[in-house]
Parts: sequence; C-alpha cells; structure tokens
Amino acid sequence: MAGHQEGRGKMQRSVNAMGLAPAVFLAFVLLLVGALPAGADGYIVDVRPRGMAGPQADVAALSPQPLSAPAVASGRRYEVQPGDTLSAIAARFGTDVATLVARNGLESADRITPGQVLRLDGEAIPALALPAGSPLARVHFWPWPPLQGQTLSVWLHTAAGSTPSRAPITITLTFDGRPYPVHFDGARGWALVPIPPLTPPGPKPLQIAVGEQVWRAQVPVVAGTFPSHNIPAATAQPILSATDKVRAETQRMTALFAEMTPGGWTPRSRFTLPLAGDFPRTSPFGSRRTYGNSAAVSAHAGEDFSAAPGTPVYAPADGRVVLAEELFVRGNAIVLDHGNGVYTGYWHLSALDVAEGDWVTRGQLLGKVGSTGLSTGAHLHWELRIAGMAVDPLQWVEP
Repeated sequence: MAGHQEGRGKMQRSVNAMGLAPAVFLAFVLLLVGALPAGADGYIVDVRPRGMAGPQADVAALSPQPLSAPAVASGRRYEVQPGDTLSAIAARFGTDVATLVARNGLESADRITPGQVLRLDGEAIPALALPAGSPLARVHFWPWPPLQGQTLSVWLHTAAGSTPSRAPITITLTFDGRPYPVHFDGARGWALVPIPPLTPPGPKPLQIAVGEQVWRAQVPVVAGTFPSHNIPAATAQPILSATDKVRAETQRMTALFAEMTPGGWTPRSRFTLPLAGDFPRTSPFGSRRTYGNSAAVSAHAGEDFSAAPGTPVYAPADGRVVLAEELFVRGNAIVLDHGNGVYTGYWHLSALDVAEGDWVTRGQLLGKVGSTGLSTGAHLHWELRIAGMAVDPLQWVEP
C-alpha cells in the first residue's frame, strides 16, 4: 500500500445548455445542497454510459468556465512560507507581533508553520485561557487555526481528581451550535469536530461544559483554497430526471453515516492512500461548483483519483464493511466504518471484492476502479465522513 497519489475528480461533462427552467434547476440544486452538510457527493451528473474506455478527464477540461474566487471574509491574508518568522511578517505588512498573535488566536509567537494562513486585518480573536479552578487542566487543538474542510481535533486533559473514572463528571462539547461526542480514556478525552468546506470563514463559537462549569472560546476558521467551475445546466439532466432516486440514496447514506460505533478511530489514527502509485487529482475535495445560470454553490465531497479501469483499491485503515453494493449515483460502492463516527466511502468501482459485514485491515483489497453510476470516466472517488459531514481525507494521510 505504499504510494503517494492525490486525485480528485468527479463527473461533469461539458455540453450545450438544454434550456432547463431556472426555477426547476434551482430547486434541484437546493435539494442536494440541503440534503448533506457539504453537498451531494460531487454532483456526478452524467448518467450516459461511458463504459471502461479510459480514465476520467480533469474537471477543468470538462467544464473550462472558471468562476470568480469564492467569497471570503474581508481583510488581507498571508500564507506562511518556509523560513518566515512572525516578526518578519509583521514588519513586512506594517503591524506588530502582538497584533498578529491576537488577530489569529495564536498559542505562541514562535509557532507558525509553512502553509498556515494568517489574518492581517480584522478583529482580534480573544486569547484562549482556562479559568482558575477549572476541572480542565489543558485543551489542545489541532490543526490551528483550522481551514475550511478540515477536521479539528480537540484534546481535553482533566485536572487531578476530576477524571470521569473518579467522579461522575459530564463533559459535553458544541461547535457552532452543534454537539459532538467526547471520548475519554482516563484523564484525557478528545473530540473530532468536522468543518465542512462551505463553512463561512471567521470566528466560530466552541463551548465545553464540564459538570456545572462552561468554558467558551472562539475558533478562527480560515478560508481554504478551492478551485471553482461552472457546469452547464444540460449536464444535470440525467439527475434532474431522477430526483426520487437521488433523494432516496442521499437519505440512506445520511442515515448510514450518522451511526456511531464505539471504539476504533482516534485523532492519532492515520490513513494510507487507497491506490498504490501516482495518480492525478482531477477534482479536489471542496471544489466549488455552480450549475448553469444558478447562483447556488456546492462543494465536492470527496477526493478523486483518475486511474485506469481495474486499478486495485485498498483499505487505507482497518474497518468494518457496512455497505458493498451498486447504487444509482455512486455506482458500485463500498463504505467502511472505522469507529467513533468515522467512515470512508469508495464510489464508481468496477468490482467489489468485499461484502457487507467483513472486517478489513489496512492494505486489504476492497475492489477495483471503474466508471459505474453517474460517472464520466474511470476514477476513484474517496470520501471521508466524520459525524456525518464530508471533510478532507488527505488531512489524515500519514506522511
């Protein structure tokens, strides 16, 4: 299972617009956008059979009509480069270190990393501090600050004598108004907080309740970098003509991803890549898409790898097969339950080599790349769901 590849692409085919009624098309798009927190799995929109003639083309070539960049919170931003220091960045942009630390909610002026995006303008993010006498001794966030589409890991360390095993203490965590389970092992607990790629950038409220005491913080969600494309309305016709099937499949998958199996995945777990070799990324996770003249924006819910038909697909981590069958949108599909609300999906396969109920281990053959379901060419759509929401699987790939 060694191999590095990145691939993302999904099924959009450029054809001339067929004059769909705007109200009908907009209603369809809103149906899909509302059905799942991060969009309807890349909106594979061409049901016409393409067989196994060749790999999927890059979505930018299939629909070469770039949109303007997605709207982000106002203010300048800077991506940290190798060798940068916070003092050098502050001097370059006419500010000071203390202001950058406060504005970005940094834990330390000495801890910035290449690729991290810093806010240069805007309101300061309040420094995080635990109150005196708190049952919590430490709270650790990773990554910080999180980007749109990432998963925020929150580690919780309780003070001596306050562990759940020694006292009947209850700990709950909510982020942006939604609760997430806290898993405990002795004095240390953790929670996974998925941040969908369409989450508006900016500070988001996080609350941790420990018994009677409540600790509140602001988490600065930073705008990610996602390509944008417009897909002609005519391309959506196959799905528009089968909304009942699409809705039923979406509801079924939503219910499946909502199940919580205790044990298994933790914030220390990592994936290998599901393909062995170097494969192009044809439609990245989180890619912004509009359809026809509609202003509704969706986000691609998985990472696509363009690969030849029959390319083996391997389990990137241990898990239970909870679905292995042919679906209307996803084609031959497999879903693995890795535990604690973490699922991965594998769509459009030409062959299924596991069955529902099987336990698989990292590196075990799952199936083979194909172009089944709503697909424009052979590829693997690899999807990660945490607490039911689609997030970037590449964040969790081991170095």
